[in-house]
Amino acid sequence: MLTPHKGGPEETARHRVGAVVGGKYRVKRLLGHGGMGSVYKAENTTIGRTVAVKILHPHLADDGVTLARFQREARAAAGIEHPHVVDVLDMGLDKGGAPFIVMEYVRGKSAARILREVEQWDIPRACFVVGQVLDALHAVHQRGVVHRDLKPENILVTTVEGRADYVKLFDFGVATFMESAQSATHELTPTGRAMGTPYYASPEQLGGLSRRDPRIDVYAVGVVLYELLCGSRPFNAEAFVELCRQVLEDEPPPMRVFRRDVPPELEAVVFQAMHKRLEDRIQNARAFHEALVPFGAEPLPEEFDDPTDTFTIDLRDLRMRERESDLTRRRTATSRAPDVLGLVVQEAQRVVRERSAKELAVLLDRAVSGEAQPDQWYPESVLGVLEAGDEAFGSDDRRLLAEVGRAVARRLQAEGAISSDATPELLFARTGELWSRCFADGSPQVKELGLGYGLFEVKAHPRPRLSRAVLMMGLLDEAISLVGGRRCEVRLAKAEALGDSVDLYEASWSAG
Repeated sequence: MLTPHKGGPEETARHRVGAVVGGKYRVKRLLGHGGMGSVYKAENTTIGRTVAVKILHPHLADDGVTLARFQREARAAAGIEHPHVVDVLDMGLDKGGAPFIVMEYVRGKSAARILREVEQWDIPRACFVVGQVLDALHAVHQRGVVHRDLKPENILVTTVEGRADYVKLFDFGVATFMESAQSATHELTPTGRAMGTPYYASPEQLGGLSRRDPRIDVYAVGVVLYELLCGSRPFNAEAFVELCRQVLEDEPPPMRVFRRDVPPELEAVVFQAMHKRLEDRIQNARAFHEALVPFGAEPLPEEFDDPTDTFTIDLRDLRMRERESDLTRRRTATSRAPDVLGLVVQEAQRVVRERSAKELAVLLDRAVSGEAQPDQWYPESVLGVLEAGDEAFGSDDRRLLAEVGRAVARRLQAEGAISSDATPELLFARTGELWSRCFADGSPQVKELGLGYGLFEVKAHPRPRLSRAVLMMGLLDEAISLVGGRRCEVRLAKAEALGDSVDLYEASWSAG
């Protein structure tokens, strides 16, 4: 765990060439310097690898709570492992007390620099690059990570294996670090703001709301695409207050003011991404990406066709085991007995709406007679609706149930049920409490717990269902990740719905 250092702003001087950061990263040159700190090209003296080291100002993190949040967010970024996200390799504190992040070194230019060189991007190129940004965001949003400070400077454009205009997105976690640091000192100014770069900040960010809503990133990408195509941001003002007023009240100028070859259909997509009302905005990165395909973005790959992640493979193994067993177990009629707490149902409704699955949303609303109430218990028929919806409209491996479980974990963290100070081991020790916060029946118990692993079982449930078990798998996997567990794997080793005596969850993880 990082510990705070009581240094001041005078310790933020640039590191000289040859200085060693973190005991093994030798500085080779300064790559950039800004309000949050500096980025250096450096060499890992242990293995000889060239890396990029971002060193943040120590006065931004003068308390342990801020550093703990920064550490968790950096761990989450390190666990993303997506081809269009810059890999986070290490983190720590330098001798002056400044937090630093070590990232893969990418040769290339930022989208901001290219924009200065060409003024306006060709339409296919802009949509191709932004499509890759949205592909990366779709992946990170699935992990519960929201960037919150997207801008052309954070989009690196490089060449990989002969493929030009290959995108690498970076600076995940830095926005959270800044928000934590500024809230600790109660600052909200043009030079110390808690909403990311204001030109790309959404109206709700400027209002201090919805910091973890993925649609914040959708808005920012809309602004970025507008700027790449037009050579100008939609809102510009020298005064910070006037800029905020424009973002909150004004409509962006039509693109034809800057160029006449933008198709009206593309302009409509960009403007919907920048809609001021969250509910009227493009709802997720994947939908935005799909809308850009006719204009140059790469077609979306089919999801889960050939899964390589162990979680999806385990879900499909469960489905195969189920089909090889007594099929009547899966078709057992649902009960009207109280089973699922309303906060779970609320998250299910939100996930379904974000997927734009209108037919399933209608069925789910009917099952609970409208909008669910967070403290009310609902029958297990809700799980049956989700399971049937995944079979009819999804991937037929209960992935939708796992997504709902992940959303519930993030909800529990926001409500304080998952402590910000917990370790993965402390979190796992309380898995029974998390179960009881979501489900009415069953006897949950942690059977075994050690450093980096744990066994959790639920027995004597009067109505065992795989849908409930898979939802819990997603919840537990996400909860462990939220408190810093990396390379987390959760597997349903035994399933009462398939004839076993208990539901047994095996979990393993690595320290951050």
